[in-house]
Amino acid sequence: MDSAYVVRLNGEVDSDEAKAALDPAQVGLKVSGLAEVAQLGIRVPKGFPVTAAAYEEFVLDARLAPTIARAIRRFRAGRDLGVAAAGIRSAFRDAWLPPAVGDAIVAAYEELGGDGTDVAVRCSPRTAEALPDEVFLHLRSSRDVLAACRCFAALYSTVAVGNREALGVDQLRVAMPVVVQRMVRSDVGGSGTARGESTFVRVRASWGIGPHRDADLYSVHPGARPLIVRHRGAKLTKTVYADPCGTRTVPTTPDERAGLVLTDEELQQLARWSVASDGHFRHPTTLDWAKDGHTGELYVLEVR
Repeated sequence: MDSAYVVRLNGEVDSDEAKAALDPAQVGLKVSGLAEVAQLGIRVPKGFPVTAAAYEEFVLDARLAPTIARAIRRFRAGRDLGVAAAGIRSAFRDAWLPPAVGDAIVAAYEELGGDGTDVAVRCSPRTAEALPDEVFLHLRSSRDVLAACRCFAALYSTVAVGNREALGVDQLRVAMPVVVQRMVRSDVGGSGTARGESTFVRVRASWGIGPHRDADLYSVHPGARPLIVRHRGAKLTKTVYADPCGTRTVPTTPDERAGLVLTDEELQQLARWSVASDGHFRHPTTLDWAKDGHTGELYVLEVR
């Protein structure tokens, strides 16, 4: 169910949906990048972005613009920036989503499977400005999804507000899309990055939800006769789901420490995806990927 407030995101979108999903002004740079690589045949998790229009309706309905303007005036008059920004974020988190926006989010979540379906909610800035990467994992109810979508507030971190003030950007003319996606069960699989460097693709891989410093490292030459160089990392710990929500870090098993996270076939697939992404965007990209431990499938979570 598409509306002005949500758009489907998957690997098989029709032309109208593709155009909407590719508009960074509405869905943010992260979702825009994922939508583009999905059209190349790269597997991304199904989900939906909550658009800039939804953010704008939220600000209007909750009458947040006067709160933002007042906090900024007080900062310019000498109030501490951190205090001013925290006041704005608090107002965002105390406000309710407008019924039309909430209904659209719940309907889109129902299409993914509804209550009991694991999803992640991430803020998806529509510009390249530095913002906290707020991520909510392992959410399993429409109530939790609606609450997490108010990560709109990340737009008013102390750093983000200060940067916009320094650049002379109107604090009332910014917006924060959000993306909701099915969780890839990397907690029982693996995760990492892939990046093209010259004729090789460099891949990092850890067990569980990454990143971890002691990851496996691979160099893959994705030619007709693939060449793979492997360096096994220590992989002493991994991050997994915690019940009923959130994550926790636990020791890896002896077999996990002794083994490699990825097979040669999986490494070649990531290398092909990396080459395709670099060619499409015409510059080196980094793919954040995850491997579902239940299905064994690889997914790209973000293109940077």
